[in-house]
Parts: sequence; C-alpha cells; structure tokens
Amino acid sequence: MRRFPECMAVVFVFFGFIFLHHMYERVIEKGVFSIFDNMQVDSLQCLSNKNRIHFHAPDFYRVSEKTSLRLIVAYMRGGSTLLADVVRQAEGDFYMFEPLHGISQTLGNTTQFLNGTKRVILRGERESLYPELLYHWFTCNFDQIDLSALTDPFISIHTPELQEYYKCTVLNLNKSKSTIDSVKRCVYLLHNRCMTARSRTIKTIRLSMFMAGKLLKWLPNLRIIYLVRDPRGILNSQFEQHVTEEKRMFTTVKKVCNSIISDLSHTKELQLCHKSRIMSIIYENLCQYPFKVVPKIYSFLNKEFTNTTKKYIKRIMNGPVKKCHYCTDRGNALGNAYRWIRAMEEKTLIIIDLYCSFLFPLLGYKHLNYDELNTTFVSWMPFE
Repeated sequence: MRRFPECMAVVFVFFGFIFLHHMYERVIEKGVFSIFDNMQVDSLQCLSNKNRIHFHAPDFYRVSEKTSLRLIVAYMRGGSTLLADVVRQAEGDFYMFEPLHGISQTLGNTTQFLNGTKRVILRGERESLYPELLYHWFTCNFDQIDLSALTDPFISIHTPELQEYYKCTVLNLNKSKSTIDSVKRCVYLLHNRCMTARSRTIKTIRLSMFMAGKLLKWLPNLRIIYLVRDPRGILNSQFEQHVTEEKRMFTTVKKVCNSIISDLSHTKELQLCHKSRIMSIIYENLCQYPFKVVPKIYSFLNKEFTNTTKKYIKRIMNGPVKKCHYCTDRGNALGNAYRWIRAMEEKTLIIIDLYCSFLFPLLGYKHLNYDELNTTFVSWMPFE
C-alpha cells in the first residue's frame, strides 16, 4: 500500500510528459499563434460580464432589428470625421459627432443628466461609463444622457440636420435660464429624429476598443469600424493644431502609441467572438484607394454603393482643395494624409520613433529617417 502513491506519481509524471511533448509538436508544426487562436476563449474580455453598471433604468429602450447601428472608433486627428461622413452618406441616418466630448471635459466635476441625476464622474470611471452613454445614444434614451452632450456646440457644427433641435435649446435657454428645462422642452425633436432613422451612426475618439467590446454584446445590430492612421500623421497634426490634452510632447506621444497597441490587441481578441461585426481600416489606404475601400465598407455595413455615393466620394476625396483644418470636403485627401512628411520637425520625428516605431511593421508603415522625408511621398507600404 505504501508504494501506491509513488506509482500514481510516476503515472502523472508520465502522462504530463506526453501532454507537454504533444503540445511541443503542435507548436513546432503550426506555430504558437495558431495554437492560441484555436484555444477556447472563455477567459477573453469579449465574453466577460454583460451587466450594465451605472444606469439602472427600469426598462431599457429596444432597437428594431431593421435599424442599423454603426460605431467608428478612432484617434484625435486620425481621419475619423472624413470616414464618418463617408459612412453616413445616406438619407435617414441619425448621426452623433463625439457625444462623449462634453463629459470628457467635466471629469472630476459634477455632471447632470437629463433625468435630474447629478454625479461626480472620476477619470477612472470612464471604462464603465462611456459604453453606457453610447448605449443610451444608440437606443435614443436621452433621459440617461449628460446635459453637456445634449447642448454641445458640436451638434450645430457637425450635424446640420439637427439644427432645429439645437436652435430650440438655445431659444428656450434664453427664456428659462435653465439648461435642463430648455433641453426637456426640445428633446422630443432629437428623439423623433433618432427613432425614425433607418440607421444610427456614432463616431468617437474617446472610446477604446476594450470599451467598444461591451457594446457589441449589448447591441446585436451594432457594427464597429476601427480606424488607424500613421501615428506620425496623428501626432504631427495634434501638435500643429494644439489640440492635444497633454502639455509635454513625450507624454502625448507615449499615450497615443500605447493606446494604438492596446486597441490593436483588443480588436484581435474581439474578432474571435465578433469577427463579422468589426472592420479595421487604414486611413492612408482609404485616401489612396477610396473607390476600392469605400465599397468594402459599404458591403460590411450592408449598404448599397450608389452612383450618388460615388460622386460624393469623388468630390470630398479628389475635389477642389480647400484651406480648412476640420472640414472633410477639402479635396486631395491623400495629400492631406501625408502632409506630415513635409511638415514634421526632426526633433518631433525622433521622439515619435522612440515610442512608436514598434508599431510601424505591425501596421505596414515604413520607418523613415528625417533625411528620407525629402524623397518620400507615402509611408504606408504593406507589401514592400
């Protein structure tokens, strides 16, 4: 009887060796990434808890199966406004431009929602709060939306189809001097537009792909387009326009490129669970080959690529050049995408290379020394 535990130990060691040897052979034969891709994904973020955290409304709004939901996730100065205009180029779309902008500016202060709730939103709460807010935008549940978003000037600037609602809030605010009262008097205009829309589109630079994964679970109709641009183009544009939230260049560069690698990782992970509902787009590819890329985007969204759309794409991508920083119909899209090559300072390029060069081969971008910028016209060269 004393030898029984020893025999069992030998058996376990033997079978353990067989299992490890089998795994070794599979890795040698197929590669370690093939093994991981075929493993069960029970531990992945895309299969995590589906419960909503912050807003416990008694009855969540429902989305009709016929209503298409589209979310564009991108980066500041990454081409998302152009892509959003391409996506929403259809009658009957309800579009919101950066609905998280207002609340992102008031983190740490008291935020009021249309239902009267007041909360102090801390920076660490964004991961759970932001998906919740976009869920309510997609379901037209404006009672759960912050007042800063419902009165943001972006509505007037980027969604002219919502001018009636925005003008109504301004007019009533001048009369009542109460933001919440003025929005409550006018929100029916926003709600009617949202509920009757055949599609609803949101574009945001303030949502990570980790956060977006929650929306895929909550909204079966949702499709996500993840837009990536050469980080050198993103950062050069941010520094030129002084739109970065960070004061130190080193901090900004590191933050942007860490966000990109994190989003790339989570996008790959989410595709294991929602492959047909996520599409990744390279901004430079869109600008260089719009009549190849846009039809693919439309096919992904189950939209028809019409002659009217084709004319629109030709006008905003290749039309007359306009001098403006934020308009999307300024023509020469490819030239605008690569303008950084002629404009970037050597010091800036060195800092970006220090923190971001590891991304270039992952995305198909060419590493460029400062001396090479004088002889280079494009940086996205995936097939070199």
